[in-house]
Amino acid sequence: MRFSNGRCLLALALVSALSAPAWALDGSVPGIHGDLSRTLLGDGTGVVIGFIDSGVDDTHPALVGRMDAEKNWVTSEGSNTGDDVAGHGTWVASAALSNDPTYTGMAPGAHYVNSRVLSSTNGFLSDVQVRNGVGYAIDQGVDIMNLSLTYNAATNTGNTQLELMIDWAAYARGISTSLATGNISGSSPSTSSVRGPSSAYNGVTVGRTTADFSRVHSDSAIAFTGDGRMKPDVVAPGTTLTLANDDWEGGAPDWDTSLNGTSFAAPHVAGLMAQQIEAGTNLGLSTNPLVVKATIMNSADKVLDKSGNAWEPANLTLPGGVFTTSQPLDTHSGAGQIDGLALATQYLAGEQGPTSANPIGWDLHEVNNSQSIDYTLHRQLEAGSMLTATLSWFRHVSRTDNGDGLVNAADTFTRSPLNDLNLQILRNGVLLAQSISAVDNVEHLNFLIDEQAKYTLRVIGQSVAGGAEQFALAWWGTAIVPEPASLTLALLACVGLLARRRRK
Repeated sequence: MRFSNGRCLLALALVSALSAPAWALDGSVPGIHGDLSRTLLGDGTGVVIGFIDSGVDDTHPALVGRMDAEKNWVTSEGSNTGDDVAGHGTWVASAALSNDPTYTGMAPGAHYVNSRVLSSTNGFLSDVQVRNGVGYAIDQGVDIMNLSLTYNAATNTGNTQLELMIDWAAYARGISTSLATGNISGSSPSTSSVRGPSSAYNGVTVGRTTADFSRVHSDSAIAFTGDGRMKPDVVAPGTTLTLANDDWEGGAPDWDTSLNGTSFAAPHVAGLMAQQIEAGTNLGLSTNPLVVKATIMNSADKVLDKSGNAWEPANLTLPGGVFTTSQPLDTHSGAGQIDGLALATQYLAGEQGPTSANPIGWDLHEVNNSQSIDYTLHRQLEAGSMLTATLSWFRHVSRTDNGDGLVNAADTFTRSPLNDLNLQILRNGVLLAQSISAVDNVEHLNFLIDEQAKYTLRVIGQSVAGGAEQFALAWWGTAIVPEPASLTLALLACVGLLARRRRK
């Protein structure tokens, strides 16, 4: 029999009763169930986030005692400290890290590295100091980087040295990165595209939603990169937030209110990454950036676009009756708005190898050229439900050190041609849906199940050079009969059910 809502509410109450002390929260964190995921996954303890920004006021009561290292890369402005010179970096860091009992961030147990790259005017003329700041964070051993900054890059194809460095950090060092799409108020909000560095391949690019978390905000950069890829990957809260004030010492309020921007959406994702990485480290689950990206995207909620339209892939055709997309994300929201509780359910379902798989799960695997890897869901899915699946793999980037042994702007980063993987859904061996982007390193399907049956997810190495390509696959289906499970897994299934809104 299926779990009823009443049983799931009881299960959720049991989880809460067994959890750490409750937190009083600002609206954005519970708005995406980040408080519940913090209970299930962790508060980021043992995880280090690198903030590449205008500095961070490490004496603020909500941040004090958790800075591991800092450096100022804006050499024209004097001191070698990372003190916040514009207020921006402290706002950003608090969204992820604040341990204030009222305005609690996503990961109040995490530590951070403060890498100041923005000037007192909150800007920069080139990306040299940003690359130095990113390299410093990498060398300090961060697990995650947050870049809530954009600039008018000459290209948005993901091929600047800064974007190659970000992709190399994921591919070679296992560092997940959250990137703000940028704000486009007054500049054709319906069409303006993301700019560098948010057009990097291997990071997670984040737009923002409205104050009620129901749709993408009109000022959030959207649409395609210069080479036809889709950004953002996800969206997150970034409207009318309350965040830490870097001038709190001078008699000003400790908190600034009504703050807006994609800058503040990105650290919500960085904080969720920190929760996930803590859980993965403690439970022996993979924390590979591919897994982090695929599970965060796959568990996202399908919110409305800027105009109030339902989520849909940017491109959809039906050749021979097969649901086919070569641009699989929504133009405004990517895979949707992050949902901490759904992510906890997705991630804690655990890694499951090919062949027989549970209706909810993920896997980190490899595929060779022209090879197919099948994941057959061994429980029948419910007619009228959605089967959602996300596939991610790396763009490969190499680094040539300038000879000083440090990662910095003097190094050279070189990309390899992107391998091409496809994702399919089959019923009884018959192809029903496929995501077949030829330019991206993400595939995504959100497919209506119209018939009770067993279904198969298939990963295809469409064009793979240089040996096997590593990938992460995450999926979510609604089974007719729940999996036999321990009490813990049953509770997780219940809280996941409560978190899911009907996908459009």
